[in-house]
Formats: sequence, structure tokens, C-alpha cells
Amino acid sequence: MFRMAHEFLQALETWSSNPYELREAAARERSREQVVSGPVAGELARRLQRGDKSGASAVVLAFGHAQACAPLASAREVLGAQELPSSLLKELPHARADYQRIAKAAGRAHRALAELLGVSPSMAALRRDIWAACFGESLLHGLDLERVIRDHDVLVLGETGTGKERVAQVFLEATMGPADGSRAPRAALNAAALPDTLVESELFGHEKGAFTGAKDARLGRLRAAAGGAFFLDEVGDLPQTTQVKLLRVMETNEIQPLGSDSGHEADVRYIAATHKNLESMVEAGEFRRDLFERLAGITVRIPPLRERPEDIEAIGLAFVEDYLPGKASHPSCKAISKWLCSSEARNYAWPGNVRELQNALRNLLLGLPPGLKEQRHASSRSEDSTLPEPIRAGSASLRWVTDWYIELVLRSHQHNLTTASQLLGVDRSTLRRRLKGTA
Repeated sequence: MFRMAHEFLQALETWSSNPYELREAAARERSREQVVSGPVAGELARRLQRGDKSGASAVVLAFGHAQACAPLASAREVLGAQELPSSLLKELPHARADYQRIAKAAGRAHRALAELLGVSPSMAALRRDIWAACFGESLLHGLDLERVIRDHDVLVLGETGTGKERVAQVFLEATMGPADGSRAPRAALNAAALPDTLVESELFGHEKGAFTGAKDARLGRLRAAAGGAFFLDEVGDLPQTTQVKLLRVMETNEIQPLGSDSGHEADVRYIAATHKNLESMVEAGEFRRDLFERLAGITVRIPPLRERPEDIEAIGLAFVEDYLPGKASHPSCKAISKWLCSSEARNYAWPGNVRELQNALRNLLLGLPPGLKEQRHASSRSEDSTLPEPIRAGSASLRWVTDWYIELVLRSHQHNLTTASQLLGVDRSTLRRRLKGTA
């Protein structure tokens, strides 16, 4: 009984804070089930009796979060009166609707994070860090500091084909919406997909007759996203004149459409992405430093596929499943599964990253060769060049480096925990707890 109570309290702590501190999806799901099936109302009442309103709020948020992350969560009410009577919630510092808003946002973020496939330490750390960038240290932290989070913009960096748009989607889904818990407004624009002359019109909108061809007024993407989040893809391609105007809008939260004398409020969270080296562009005078500093409130770097070969199989199998659902025994699936574990797939540099892997898999499904590019660099790469970019750049946290090295040692010794623990200088049980995300 004591052990069950202890595990329930641990689960509450996990789901009121960042559940991606647990690296394994199975461990997160067990913890989630412990919350939704546990004595939540009783624990809430006990904390309120002690006068611990912050702790009571954490219980409510953990329960709502766990409910919102359940399969088919949209089919049921989150934090309904049946599970949590109003007589208990009226003593809390926030209204039920506020707890519901952030719990539902966290549920949407959870489903979007599930699209970031991979079993490597770098992807586990990426999911953990993205969640923290969305909500802070905990959901209560995120609820209390909603305005700070809204004002803290995000820059997503990664090579072509690494999945920057999917990362941006997590931030869009995690943005807290209106009181009914529905999605926040959002809009997106690819700066590289439009001629310079149209970028400002798309961003800021225009009045009828503002320029030749402007037959009707246009709201603009930023005003469409007001109160929510805006995704600016390929921000490195933004014209310099537009960079100046965008910075002013970000600083003032006010937009003046082309051809208009009046301004309109547009308070949004900006998520920008690029495959270019913006810092080098700043030094070369090609990108404004002030805009770069504003956008890079939080910087998210997506590791390229060559730095995480252990993710190739998981990404590949999920992709094939989309084409042949439930047909793992199909001859094509068996052949592709074998190829994904081959030295050809694992040792290839994947310059096109996940997008190139998808093209190779389509070729294999059609009975064609994978079509990989010349591999002369793959076999001659130095050991130093295979180190993850965050380590080479000196930007990785100690925890990230430790997770990466543990995974490297395990791979090098066929995941033999005894051998790995001896090499790492820790006992086997400590290593096992670390892998479960509890050490």
C-alpha cells in the first residue's frame, strides 16, 4: 500500500512538471495511468486542508494533463465536475477554465511531440527541452507566467530535411487558447516561397488600393494569428527592409497594414526556423542582429540524422507503416526493416536527412534501389566529425552529453548493461535507473 501511494505521488509530480524527463514512452504511459486511476480528489482535499494551494493546483494540473494526453482524449471532458467537484476547486487560485486551458494545450503538445520520432538520447533531450520551452518548469509555472512565455520567441535551427516544421508545430499546438480550451489562433508563412514584393503584404496585410493589383483589403498573417502563435519558416530569406518592419511589430505588438494610417494590435508568439547560419549572416551584415537576438529567445537545434543513426529504424518503420498499415509481415516491409538495420543505411551520411530517407524508402517500396548519393565521405569521416553538433559547438548541457555518451557505450557493447556499467564506473542498478529517467 505504501509503495502504491509513493508511486502515485511520484506520478503526480511527473505530470504536473515535465513528463519528458522520463525518456521512455512506456514509462511515461505507466506514470500517466497511475495519475488517472489514483485517488486524485482525496490528495487534492488533503493538500487544501494543509493550506497548500500551490500543491493542490499541481494535483489538478497533473490530473488534467494526464487526462488530456490519453488516447482519444478529445472524446471526454478534461477536469470535469464529476471527477473534481466545484466545492474543491473554488478554493484554488485559478478558475477551472484556466486549468483546463493549459491541460488541453499540454495534451495537444504531447500528440505533436509524438510525431518527433527517434529513440536516441539527442531526440529524448529535444522533446524534453521543447516541452520546457512551451510551459517552463511545470504547468503551474506555465499558467502563472503565460505572458512571459508568449513574449519569449523561438528560433528553430536545423539542416534541410530534419523536421523543423514538425518542431514548430509543437509550439503552435502548445500555445494556450481561449477560455473554452480550444486551439489558439495560428498562422504560418514561408519567407522563401514568396517574391520580396509580396512578403510584407502577406505578413502585415494591406488596404484596398494600397498598390497595383490590391483590389481587396487583406488582413495579413500576423493579425490572423493575434492572441496565438505565428510560424515564420525560412526566416533567413526575409528581405532586410522587411526585417526592420518585423522587428518593430515584435517590439510594439502593433501592425500597420500597407496603405493604412492606423495600427492594429497583434500580440503573438513568434516561432521562426531556418537551415541557414544566422549568426554568420549577422556577422556578414546580411541579417539584422537586433532581430536575431529577439527571435533567439529560445534556440532549438535539431540534430541531423547522421548524428543519430539509431533513429533510422524507428523513423523508417513509422514511414512505411503509413503506406502499408498493419502489414508488418508484407514482403516489402520485411525487406525494408532488414535494410534499415544494414550498414548501408547506418553508415550513410544522409545529407538530405529524414526527407532523403523517405525518398529512399519510397524507392525500396517500388522495388527500386534506394538511390543514395555517393558515399565517399561516409567512410572517411574522422571520429571528431561524427560528434554531435552541440558537443562540437560547446553548446550541449552536461546532462545531454552524459545521455549521449551512455547511449554510445551501450551501442558499442550490444547494450550489455554489465559491461557498460563497468566502463562507465557505476553500478548496474544506477545505470538501469538512468535509462528509465529516474536517476
